[in-house]
Amino acid sequence: MTVVTAAEALRWAMEIEENGEAFYNTVAARSADPEVKALFEDLAVQERGHYQVFQKMLEEVKPAPDLSSVGIQYDEYQAYLQAALDQALFAGPDKGLTLARQAQDRETVLRAAMGFEKDTLLFFYDLREMVSEVERRAISNVILEEKSHLRRLAKML
Repeated sequence: MTVVTAAEALRWAMEIEENGEAFYNTVAARSADPEVKALFEDLAVQERGHYQVFQKMLEEVKPAPDLSSVGIQYDEYQAYLQAALDQALFAGPDKGLTLARQAQDRETVLRAAMGFEKDTLLFFYDLREMVSEVERRAISNVILEEKSHLRRLAKML
């Protein structure tokens, strides 16, 4: 039984994209390296686009059944997922921004961004299994773009 609803997962996906966008914008604004600045500005725009994709999906998701009746398993699983999300590289509104402000060199910021993209990919692979077939295609497209982000970051590194 799935104990995380598609709506919950989509809200988390939106949070991830929002925090990634903030990270990329902050690094771009602070970077003296023109290549890093241009890449991160472009990645921020793409993260905004992903956010909008997930927002549209969320608007079309049917209300989920009340899963709290499954008892302690549901509560424990919710707590586990929230802890995992909180520990993710860019979880929380300030974590990514703090990292962006502290990054002192090109390699550090590129490796941080690569870690974010990897964490994001893992989450989106799970998310894809929680939604309808039509939504799976949209998430698959976002996954392809996230993979592209990772390749671009690795190439610059």
